[in-house]
Amino acid sequence: MVCSTSITVGPARRGARRGLRVRAGVGLLVLLLGGCGGLSRTQAPAQVEERSGALPAEQDSETQIAAYTPPAQPRVARPQPTRAVAVLMRRADDQRRAGDLGGAAVSLERALRISPDDAVLWHRLAAVRLSQGRYAMAVQMAAKSNTLASADDRELRGRNWRLIGDARRALGDLRGARDAERRAGAVR
Repeated sequence: MVCSTSITVGPARRGARRGLRVRAGVGLLVLLLGGCGGLSRTQAPAQVEERSGALPAEQDSETQIAAYTPPAQPRVARPQPTRAVAVLMRRADDQRRAGDLGGAAVSLERALRISPDDAVLWHRLAAVRLSQGRYAMAVQMAAKSNTLASADDRELRGRNWRLIGDARRALGDLRGARDAERRAGAVR
């Protein structure tokens, strides 16, 4: 058995709702317009005081201003390498001093696998590649080191540009070598 109940609203009830809406709308309109009428247009604007053009007298006529001296150049604090990276860097230095450039390159590459964003490691590997005669690789690795070096690390960036200049000169690119040397001088 299905039971359905429907409530029908008669026309009288619909009219009462419509009348209530109209009255509410008129009341809201009266409130809004009444708020605008509260401003008085008869009051004069506030008076503006005139100031004299005289500036305050100088307090001490014998005060001297010292010349500007720029602040001292802060040293760049590079992040300390992890213990494993430090051991590999020492090993690479020892191997390089002993003439084992291949071993030094392998040690630095291992360190770069641990810390790939270390600009100093990239510079050291570029120096090893320069010593090995792999000049194009040295240029690329020094450029990578410059990319990773902070803008404040002018010393490292200058060394990278000088290394790039040496490698370009060895490649026969004298114009590129002069450009790199100019950039090394501009970094200082």
